[in-house]
Amino acid sequence: MFRLRLAPLCAAVVLAIGFVLLRVVYRVVFGGAGAGAGPLLLDLPRLRLDGPFSHITLFGPITLLGLGNAALSALPVAAVIVFFGLLNAVVNVQALFARGAGRGPLRAISRSLVIAWATFPALLESVRRVRVARALRAERSIASLLVPIFEQTIERALALAASMETRGFAAVRAVPGICETPVLMADAGLHFGADWHLDELNVTLKPGTLTVIVGATGSGKTSLLHSMSGLFQHFYDGTQHGRIDIAGADRALTPPRDTAGFVGLVAQNVRLGFAAETVHDEIGFALTVRNVAPTIVHARVFEVAARLQIVHLVDRSIDQLSAGEASLVAIAAALVNSPILLLVDEPLADLDTAARDRVCTVLGQLAHEAGVCVVIAEHNTKEFVSIADAWLQIRGSRLHQLAPEDDHSTPQPDVDNAIPARKLLAGAPALSLASIRGLSVSHAADRVVNDVSIEVLAGDLIALRGSNGAGKSSLLRAIALPTAADTVIVAGRDVHAYRRRARRQAVALVPENIDDLLFATTVAEECRRADRGLPRFTRTAPATTQRPVNTAALFAHLLGFETVTDAAHLLPRHPRDLSAGERLCLVLAIQLAVRPALLLVDEPTRGLDLAARALVRAALLTAAGHSSAVLFATHDDDFARGLATRTLRMQAGRLSEPIEVLA
Repeated sequence: MFRLRLAPLCAAVVLAIGFVLLRVVYRVVFGGAGAGAGPLLLDLPRLRLDGPFSHITLFGPITLLGLGNAALSALPVAAVIVFFGLLNAVVNVQALFARGAGRGPLRAISRSLVIAWATFPALLESVRRVRVARALRAERSIASLLVPIFEQTIERALALAASMETRGFAAVRAVPGICETPVLMADAGLHFGADWHLDELNVTLKPGTLTVIVGATGSGKTSLLHSMSGLFQHFYDGTQHGRIDIAGADRALTPPRDTAGFVGLVAQNVRLGFAAETVHDEIGFALTVRNVAPTIVHARVFEVAARLQIVHLVDRSIDQLSAGEASLVAIAAALVNSPILLLVDEPLADLDTAARDRVCTVLGQLAHEAGVCVVIAEHNTKEFVSIADAWLQIRGSRLHQLAPEDDHSTPQPDVDNAIPARKLLAGAPALSLASIRGLSVSHAADRVVNDVSIEVLAGDLIALRGSNGAGKSSLLRAIALPTAADTVIVAGRDVHAYRRRARRQAVALVPENIDDLLFATTVAEECRRADRGLPRFTRTAPATTQRPVNTAALFAHLLGFETVTDAAHLLPRHPRDLSAGERLCLVLAIQLAVRPALLLVDEPTRGLDLAARALVRAALLTAAGHSSAVLFATHDDDFARGLATRTLRMQAGRLSEPIEVLA
């Protein structure tokens, strides 16, 4: 509970200073800062607004004493901010609030306190991510910060609230579970608004089995899982018809927090649902909120960690985990209550081959050795072929049970048709398009990219491979936003010397978190924002990247439509309401609109079904040609093998085989 951590205190000091500065700016803008005597620093004219705002005056004289008074007026609030930062530096306030959920006067408000406390650092992280995204899109307006920061903060708060709900936070009663029938659905139906429904659900799942749910992106795999966890009915306001019993509990009448003792859930984006600061506290969170004695919690945490072979992670901070480690920690947190039913949503999406094998082995052992009923929603199915006991597929609005003899593995791509870039380059001279020269990146004291050099040829489709934490994402970002001269050369020019907008025509990045690049509330507005000022780019852009295009037309083309009219039904929608494949095509269109010479894409097939992967493959082929190239980081073996003209491998921040670059 007590430990010294400087990071919260430093963050609070920075926020307090920012608040004081903001207060001073506010006083200068609204009425000036000229109160009292003292030397006059600046004599700005007063501007009185008209109409209903006639009582508001902008600007005015600015004196040294006035600025001092403005700063002093902000000090009480700044002091409170620093106090709470100091408190959080020595006391685990979040764990303290969590304990208040069990009993006492804080019980009614403890949930809000925990969510608010955990959401604040997420707000700071959102600001950092959006600043990077603005640089990637060459955005300058402060207004462009507001929508993504707000949406990311709300997303974190909702995910955290859902995670806490499924782990029994603030539960009023504990419902006992019956092991004999973990899942029973009889003539059940699920409805969410007017756009999605799943009918005639008749499913019975037994203990000690592993079931995989498959289906197209957006078909409802996650909703089906959440109908078992109870989030669909009680958190997301979905409608259930018919009977759904989970270990004997009527799901329609029983909220998730009351079944947390025997239902475990591992969400799709595990990091958003982490409620604690350390691995130890995260694994033990569900026991802590039930006021289990700390010694028992500690013993149970190490018991579960030993079972998953992650004891070495117990003392780590949550933000120090790789993607594979985070998945294992989330599974451990779901297992701490010894559940009868374990629900896992796309556990393999972010993982390298070794981590995928490890997670699959753990889930198989839980089902077949520990007797847990494990239900998994997943696109990457080939790893489960040898261990799954049953397969369920969502097609249309029905759930179908697949026969055991069916082939559930992902089909291999047609290699001959998948790599026309090789055929385009056949007989053509190998022209150098870009050179990455001795590029290094450090995060704090760690060197995450170490002296990497790459020569990129026109028409290249380069797959960047490597384990989680190898430095692939850091390398791509450093290429897109170089911080040193003469490290990234595109079309003969130093990218570091480009102005912000012109740089996008030399090199553009689609990050792994594609939603970071979405700033507007409709697809149409995103396309208009991307189109602004395109003709001006041609004056300073490399010769290889001229000819700006209409973003909406490119978006429609990437989706396989003939004209924008065919995609008109998508334009009024919120970008986050698109399917994963459609959102990725939108972000690709935004970054491709200015025809960058070098396109960088981080994990392009993450969370996509076969149809969406085909769209992405076609988009990358569109981006590559005689005068441009694509470099993409991926864990997807089949996608890389079927598309790449060559493969580079990273390990511990270095390329496994150093590459000579042209002088």
